[in-house]
Amino acid sequence: MTTSIIPKSYSNVIYLQPSFSFTEDSFSSLRHLPYVKLGLEFPWEEVFSPIEQEFLQARFEYHFKKRTSTDAAPSSTELFPDIPQDLSTLPTRSAKGRKGVNFYALLKAFLLAPLLYVEVMVSSVHLQVIGNSDFRMVCGFDTRPSLKTFERFDQIMIENGLWEKARQLMVSYNLFHGIVGKEEQLAVDTTHVDAEATVHKMKKCSHSEPCHCPKIPTDDNVGVMRKSNTVTYIAHKISLVCGVESELPLSRSVFKGDEHDAKTLEPTLEKVTEDLPEEFLKTVQYVSADGIYQSADNQQHTKSILKAKLLAPINPRKIQDKALESCGMTKLDRYGVPHCISGHKLQLKGLDEAKEHYVWTCPVFDPKYKQEGLSCSNEQHIQCCNGAKTGRTLRIHQSMTPQIDTEFPQHLQSFKKKYAERTAIERVIGIAKDGLSMRRVHKRGRLAVEAHVDRCMITAHALAYMSVQGTGQLYRGWTKLSA
Repeated sequence: MTTSIIPKSYSNVIYLQPSFSFTEDSFSSLRHLPYVKLGLEFPWEEVFSPIEQEFLQARFEYHFKKRTSTDAAPSSTELFPDIPQDLSTLPTRSAKGRKGVNFYALLKAFLLAPLLYVEVMVSSVHLQVIGNSDFRMVCGFDTRPSLKTFERFDQIMIENGLWEKARQLMVSYNLFHGIVGKEEQLAVDTTHVDAEATVHKMKKCSHSEPCHCPKIPTDDNVGVMRKSNTVTYIAHKISLVCGVESELPLSRSVFKGDEHDAKTLEPTLEKVTEDLPEEFLKTVQYVSADGIYQSADNQQHTKSILKAKLLAPINPRKIQDKALESCGMTKLDRYGVPHCISGHKLQLKGLDEAKEHYVWTCPVFDPKYKQEGLSCSNEQHIQCCNGAKTGRTLRIHQSMTPQIDTEFPQHLQSFKKKYAERTAIERVIGIAKDGLSMRRVHKRGRLAVEAHVDRCMITAHALAYMSVQGTGQLYRGWTKLSA
């Protein structure tokens, strides 16, 4: 430790600041903090060494391109004719240039910042590094890098798709080590990420002379996302896929904010096949999603792409309630459920595939499907089912209720139990937005949005890995990383 003493007027106060001669032992009392434990103990080089090599090559090409672009500039003698022509006595700078900032230090800075509730953008991450000595040392910086270093790092990572490759490596690493097991069911849902952009705003080219260059949008992915008649967002739409057992994000797709949810399922599933290994996808039998996804096209897409069954509740759309001409029945509602004269909804008992009938039963008198709190008067009981001990059994042909999925009817208890696992994706989205800084993106363009989501997913998987290593159990947040 080193000491720094502030001016004489406050000479009785001595502030202690960590020394730059960093050793891991000096953080023994801080290892319970998620960012410290993750920064010091996670196998960064084992996971991301291929990304390091690609980054170094891309950084070299970036500087080479920048240097060659200035070759045609005027010479110094043309700009400054009065300076001496013989410059051999002046010191020359090495052609190799300065040594770059450590790749893993910059990578950690972007991935660990959300754990300090820092909104991940270049400027805020840079301020955290230069202003928080503990954070700077955990990341592995020897000096305080400039803001330009962070801007260049993020730009190179985005333009070369390295954040996406890093995310794929991280997910594959957890799959290989059993942190994420094989899944029978995946869950899909969309969410919005606030954009720092203006919809339909165009920009001109940088030419100083008149030209015919077409105008291009300042953000090629932003759109107006309408949550209701009164709530709208200028945002990007993100489709996330998770396993219902692991509750970890496994894949992502990015769409314009005004893209309809129902049209996002096919490209989302195709992206899943690119991101996840075939061995993992073989065990997937179901894909659960919200009711907006329920359509014949999406059912077919799920079968053809993943060879799985789409589980989605009934979306009646324009279907209305209609009268049901059957003794003791009043109507068939827009969800395909018959109602009796007592006002009760009948329970789906099963499907007669030979006759293509749905078999419905009484929720009051059938002991297997009885619902607590329901009653039926003796008069209505006799009128509806002639006083049968187990109540009324009703058969309805499938053609009368096309909104019900014939392969796996949504009103079956087995469907409801399986579909209840879909809530895993809601928790994944909640953790990503409130705990991993996915709520807002500060750069423009689809590539920047994809990189923003990829960073959140990498941090989530790194935390999951550390929780299993420390406790033997998978925790989805960052509250328990060690026993």
